[in-house]
Amino acid sequence: MPVIVPIPKSSFIVTVNGLETIWTTFSGVVDSAETGQYANGTGNRIYKVVGPRSLEDVTISAPYDPAFAHTIEQVWADYNCEFLTITVQPTSCNGDDPNNTPYVLYGCQLQQLTVAEMDRESGDVGTIELVFTTNDWTYG
Repeated sequence: MPVIVPIPKSSFIVTVNGLETIWTTFSGVVDSAETGQYANGTGNRIYKVVGPRSLEDVTISAPYDPAFAHTIEQVWADYNCEFLTITVQPTSCNGDDPNNTPYVLYGCQLQQLTVAEMDRESGDVGTIELVFTTNDWTYG
């Protein structure tokens, strides 16, 4: 029987071409299919069918740092609908695990920037956040 060796959520490194930094959160890859249903006409059963698939938008964020935020804000201001690639690389403690195949998201486009949220009653760290549309992904 194989031994399962899970890794924690913190053991992923997310990179986006053109936005080189350490991102601390990634919303994950959610690939789902539309479904429909129909009745067969002869009984009391409703059947389901699976249709086209789509990827949900992905969100990445990092702690707010003024210099870093300025760089990301400039990328957002200069962005001209280019397609970007997001790579999510699982890591291990010693970094030599051959099974650490990356998830790669293709055809990503910047959709939203969130920065400078404020709450005077909170001690939470400020963040900068980007949302991307995605078109395709691979594993391996």
